[in-house]
Amino acid sequence: MIDWFPTSLTADPATGLARWQGLIALRRTARAIDSLDPCTTGHSERVAEVAADIAAELGWIRRRVDDLRDAGHVHDVGKSCVPESVLLSPRALTPTEFEIVKAHAGVGADAVAPVLTRRQAGWIRHHHERWDGRGYPDGLIEHEIPDGAAILCLADSWDAMTHRSWSGEPLTTDGALEECRAESGRQFAPWAVAALERVLAARASGRSPSARPVPRLRLVSAA
Repeated sequence: MIDWFPTSLTADPATGLARWQGLIALRRTARAIDSLDPCTTGHSERVAEVAADIAAELGWIRRRVDDLRDAGHVHDVGKSCVPESVLLSPRALTPTEFEIVKAHAGVGADAVAPVLTRRQAGWIRHHHERWDGRGYPDGLIEHEIPDGAAILCLADSWDAMTHRSWSGEPLTTDGALEECRAESGRQFAPWAVAALERVLAARASGRSPSARPVPRLRLVSAA
C-alpha cells in the first residue's frame, strides 16, 4: 500500500523524517487493528477520506484538510490498548469492558503526540465526544468540541453504519443519512451533517467535493 507523507513535517529534515517514519508506523498499527475484523478492514482509510471531503466542503484550507486526513488515518490507533477479546466481542460489552474501550481515545492522542501536531492529537482525543455532551473522554458539549473532532466523529460513525451494524447488515446510503439526520444536534454537530449531505449530493452527481485537495503520491511503500 502506498503511503502519504504527513503534512505536518517541519523545516528541519531530521525532525521531519522522524515524524514521517513515526506516522508510517502509526498507520501500519491502525491498519493492523482494522484488519482484525473483516468488517473494519480499510476503516481508517475510509474515515480519513470522508472527513477530508467534509472539511473541504466546509471551506477548510488545503493544509488543514490534509492535517485532518492524516489524523483520520490514525484516529483509532489507541485501540491497540484494547484486548482482542473485548475489541472483537460478538456480544454487548459489559460496563467494565466499555470503559476499557473508551480509553482508546486518550491513548491514541498520547500515541500520536510525538508525531502529529497538538491540534491533530486533540482531534483524535475528542472524536467520540457528542454534540449533546454525553460523549467521552471529557464530556465536551457543542462548540467545546474541536471542529476536526466533530468531523471525525461523524465520518467514523458514517463508515460504521455503511460497512457494519449491530444487526449484522450495513445500512444503505439513504438509511445511514437518515440516522445522521436523526442524530443531528444529539450525537453529531448539525453543521457537519449538513456538509456531509452536500458531499453525498456532489458524489451522486459525479462532482468532486468542493476544493478537495489532490493527494501527493509518496515514494515509500508501506508493507
